[in-house]
Amino acid sequence: MLAGYAVLFLYASNLSDTDPGEVLPVLLAVVVIAALLLVGGTLVLRSAPRAAILLSALIAFFFGYRHLVVLGAGSPLAGRPSQALWVLLGIGTLILVWRGGRSLKTATRALNALGLALIVVALAAIVPHLVGDVITSVPATSVPQPSVPPPSGPQRDIWVLVFDRYGSAESLRLNYGIEESLTPWLAEQGFHVSRAAHANYWRTSLSLASVLNLDYLDALPPGLSAAERLRDHALGRFLTDRGYRYIHIGSVFGPTRTAERATINRRLEATSDFSTALFDSTLAPNIVHWIGRTGLDARRQRQADWARFELQALEDARTEPGPKFVFAHLLLPHPPYVFEVDGGLVPDGVDARRSSAEAYEAQMHYLDARIKDLLEPLLAEPTEDRPIIILMADEGPYPERYEGNPLLQGPDPDFDWSSVTDEELRIKFGILHAMMLPGIEAEPDVLTAVNTFRVVLNAYFDAELPLLPDRILVPESAGPGTVDVADRLGLGR
Repeated sequence: MLAGYAVLFLYASNLSDTDPGEVLPVLLAVVVIAALLLVGGTLVLRSAPRAAILLSALIAFFFGYRHLVVLGAGSPLAGRPSQALWVLLGIGTLILVWRGGRSLKTATRALNALGLALIVVALAAIVPHLVGDVITSVPATSVPQPSVPPPSGPQRDIWVLVFDRYGSAESLRLNYGIEESLTPWLAEQGFHVSRAAHANYWRTSLSLASVLNLDYLDALPPGLSAAERLRDHALGRFLTDRGYRYIHIGSVFGPTRTAERATINRRLEATSDFSTALFDSTLAPNIVHWIGRTGLDARRQRQADWARFELQALEDARTEPGPKFVFAHLLLPHPPYVFEVDGGLVPDGVDARRSSAEAYEAQMHYLDARIKDLLEPLLAEPTEDRPIIILMADEGPYPERYEGNPLLQGPDPDFDWSSVTDEELRIKFGILHAMMLPGIEAEPDVLTAVNTFRVVLNAYFDAELPLLPDRILVPESAGPGTVDVADRLGLGR
């Protein structure tokens, strides 16, 4: 039960971004391994209760250690006090197993009750979510598309590159004090750079699902999660229906790892995002790091491997025949921060001593150099053959209060959005946004990301899609809804 709870806990914490089909194989594997270990321990100790108690302590340590490190960071329990508590737990377990007797039976009953209670708590969050999905489920094809006939002439290639947490110039200056970014170079190359562009949502899956389906999520037919809308989106269907080859370069982030309509899905590994997240939450990365004696832990090494894979896959995509639609979501300059400006890898010890601003800036400038290397051959094409290129972010970097504990590698789950300041909104929602629209002289009117492909389809496919009102949505302080804060940033049309 304790092993199963570790899997269900992670699922319950990520319901909106996780497919149940990813969870079941992992849950089965973890429970089977725990059962086999229990059988082996029983044979060795000649006592099922002793083996179960000893194995329960090992499971709690394996799955719980990193969680407690995160929760205890900055508190008096951090560091050696926390380690001392684990040592005491181990000693207590060994004494209990050795002595046995009535205390062994009492401990067994208590652990059974604890395991059952934990499972019930996890299922109380999971089951209503799954039932709601079944009740409101609708076919994925229900997302509307503009009815535009295929063009009769040659079609330009379309490149869409999404860089996770690449803030606008204002966002970078406010959060990190960074004055130099990619946007001046892009403007010199003829990109339409929207310096006041903002994301519409506070999370990657929500933001990209809205952008790629050309509408706000509350205006789309109900019943599909954001992850499902990312795997089969309106933009991909629109372009493939008009003869485009869809080359999808996946990221380590599960919802953007593959696309159903893609002609080619490129990804580094087939493991699910959920299994990767479970691996990272356990002691396994520490064990791998200790055995391998490498300069990077497993999570940081994976970031480097995926980033290099995607950047090379983008280079390779240039030679693919067209017309083609190339989409890539890169977790750069998103943490973990692993790259120096020159592309070298930053060892864990060095990274631990750097500030977030220093680490972010180094990774950003490495990314900038690779973007220039990729774009220069595309921009060298004659104007009549030059592709449409969209460079954008899904969200800006995390303000200090929102990031919370940096060990979480994510937002503070207890962040109160009703207390968010205007500066924090500018940091969190200000994004990189640049468009190369060959043959289009008028400056595109994009203030929030949801209108990006309405502009593109209107310009090149005569879609006649009206631009949507600019909304910036944050969670309600109480309840499942959202609140529009666009007026606080001077937006709204």
